Amino acid sequence: MNLVDSIAQMAMNMSAARFSQDLQMTMMKKSMESSADLASNLIDMMDSVPKFAGDNGFLLDVRA
Repeated sequence: MNLVDSIAQMAMNMSAARFSQDLQMTMMKKSMESSADLASNLIDMMDSVPKFAGDNGFLLDVRA
């Protein structure tokens, strides 16, 4: 293998590694955004539960 082929192969490997890393970062960001949305929706749902006068908190009955 000559020098030009070696340099070309290294450049292709680096490009593939960068693509893989960018894809992993994008998937991680999407996963974090999805988790944040779910947490926000859960907080909104908990806030919508009626509160009873005199109680320091409220009850949330969640069943699967």
